[in-house]
Amino acid sequence: MSFLLASLILIIPLVEIWILIQIGVAASLNAVFILCVISAGAGWWLMRGEDFSIWTLIETELQNRRLPTEELLSDFLTWSCGMALVIPGFLSDLLALALLIPIIKEELIRLMRKKMQQKIHP
Repeated sequence: MSFLLASLILIIPLVEIWILIQIGVAASLNAVFILCVISAGAGWWLMRGEDFSIWTLIETELQNRRLPTEELLSDFLTWSCGMALVIPGFLSDLLALALLIPIIKEELIRLMRKKMQQKIHP
């Protein structure tokens, strides 16, 4: 598992850089820079309404053997999408934008709650 995680930590940034270079060659470096700045600004805007303490609230709920509410998980996903938008790269931006689609977000929350329920009450 740690090998897989280490591989992903190395491979994903390399793929992101390769995609940025390819788009920079196809379009222009200015366009890539502007897109990165716009997506970072959008990510900051999403994150400003939320706080990292959301993670602490989720952790507290799980330690007390309670499921976090859907609203709490939704706020956490919104914060995570903002963080993914702040990171320069198109894959992370696509992932963040996909997770902002309400149907996908609701399904992910449902899957997260199901997994958490299995961990709390095996």
